[in-house]
Amino acid sequence: MTKKHRDLAAIMLALCLVTLVIYSQTAYSPFFMTDDDDYVVRNIHVASGLSLGSVAWAFTTFHAANWHPLTWLSLMTDSQLFGMNPMGFHLVNAALHAANAALLLLLLLVLTEALWPSAFVAALFALHPLHVESVAWIAERKDVLSALFWMLTLLCYALYVKRSRRGMYLCSLAFFALGLMAKPMLVTIPVVLLLLDFWPLGRLGLPRAAGGKNPAAAAAWRRALLEKVPFFGLTAASCAVTFYAQSHGGAVAALSRLALSDRIGNGFWSYLVYLRKTVFPSDLAVYYPLVPLPAWKGVVAAALLSALAVLALKKARSYPYCAFGYFWYLVTLLPVAGFIQVGGQAMADRYTYLPHIGLFVALAWGGDELCRRRPALRRVLVPAAGAALVLCTVLSWVQVGYWKDNEGIYSHSIAVTENNYFAYNGLGRAYDQEGKTDLAIVQFNEALRIVPHDPEFLCNLGNALDNKGRTLEAIGAYQEALRGNPRLAVGHYNLGLSLAKIGRLNEAIAEYNEELRLNPEDSQAHLDLGNALDDQGRAAEAIGHYQEALSLNPQFALAHYNLGIALEKQGRAEEANRHFSEALRLNPDLAKTAPAPPPFGQSGNPGGSNKTP
Repeated sequence: MTKKHRDLAAIMLALCLVTLVIYSQTAYSPFFMTDDDDYVVRNIHVASGLSLGSVAWAFTTFHAANWHPLTWLSLMTDSQLFGMNPMGFHLVNAALHAANAALLLLLLLVLTEALWPSAFVAALFALHPLHVESVAWIAERKDVLSALFWMLTLLCYALYVKRSRRGMYLCSLAFFALGLMAKPMLVTIPVVLLLLDFWPLGRLGLPRAAGGKNPAAAAAWRRALLEKVPFFGLTAASCAVTFYAQSHGGAVAALSRLALSDRIGNGFWSYLVYLRKTVFPSDLAVYYPLVPLPAWKGVVAAALLSALAVLALKKARSYPYCAFGYFWYLVTLLPVAGFIQVGGQAMADRYTYLPHIGLFVALAWGGDELCRRRPALRRVLVPAAGAALVLCTVLSWVQVGYWKDNEGIYSHSIAVTENNYFAYNGLGRAYDQEGKTDLAIVQFNEALRIVPHDPEFLCNLGNALDNKGRTLEAIGAYQEALRGNPRLAVGHYNLGLSLAKIGRLNEAIAEYNEELRLNPEDSQAHLDLGNALDDQGRAAEAIGHYQEALSLNPQFALAHYNLGIALEKQGRAEEANRHFSEALRLNPDLAKTAPAPPPFGQSGNPGGSNKTP
């Protein structure tokens, strides 16, 4: 083994160890209420692990307004291996991030044969605090998983070009397809491959001044573009599927809700804010509210970004890595810059996960060239680089600490932003989950102060009021939420629960039916509708809904138990006993907590618990 190989192995080992130490804090973090419940906790397909049915679902669903079957399969695998223990999910995210850093180092080394600049880029990628969100948040498995395929796609392409291994081209295309099935943000890879052709692969030159024809250069461009046609084809297909999934899932903001000029202004401004947070990573939040910006900010940002692009092009022959890095940043951030607004956030730390690489490359190779041109600067730049990595390590350690629980991450977001309605709502949910209902009500009201009449916030306020026994007020909150969004399925479900509590069963049944029309796969709603029907003496109808709940979730112990009760009322004792036995096998505690089979007109379960949007 040569010294270079030993150095490479040592750097990779150190990089992975430091990364895993930083993110070891997440081993005791919970599932986070924002998205983790939708992706894992309340998702019966994921929570039940791998099966033919769950795999089929992964490839056919647009759940969570996305089509990313490999992300679903990855989470299902975790569920299969670790059950519903969040530790396993968190540690897999950390391991994927460490692997991505190691692969990035290997990729840059294959491309440039420059060990130390490559190592510096990989270390910044592994340790920068803006990347904490992508790793500490289980629902962002799509970030770290898709990045793994990103690295493999580029690595195979580099081997195809550098070592003339044609099989690597097909591998690169295959990894690209897999990456798109983990997260569609990888759609920019064809352009990134062209950037690699320019630098460091040196397959493409810049156009000469007007009148200076270069047939060889033109042929190289034609060949490179033709070579990328299959990649562009996959990009087009992914864009079409993604737009369909997000628009039909309600994730894409309509122009009536957000003016195109506001989208464009926020998009340009966010590019600059990301640059600022790259250099000064302070005031990092789980959510940045989208607020109207003064028009001058968008104009100034667009002008500055354009000026930097012109400068990068003018200096591209002398400093090709700067043009490469800057355009990598611009291109890879484009899908999430906000020009097509997805969600309500102005920006998100996790969006820098891959775009950062371009900035880090420009910084590392720029510093390396300065050291070669002026060796005396090495005494300053090398210690500065080391200090930057140490500072990133400390800041990431601190930032990961905010993700220790739901209360921590939302409280921190409120502290570092203004009028963060999302964080107030999240903190309210955290308090409500912890039984701090009075504090939860305060937070929900604060969110509603900032965004009055928001259906989600009203629904969560209704949950807290209901938990305090203020059921009539809760009903009013749910009804107001549904006036704002009649398609809010959990609003209908929660309203049904509250109505059932005060004996208004006909109205409760109507709400459960509406919830199931909007969300037919809700096994809990089928259970509670069965309970309400059973309470009205409609046991035959109740049996149908209990059976439907079990077809959706065969492990649903309470559905087995209540089905047994309904069957017993009809004199079908043998069938009832089978379901009682299955209920106790799935949940032995039911023998202590569930009531004995009740007399006619009373269901065995008074109802589920309120759900959050």
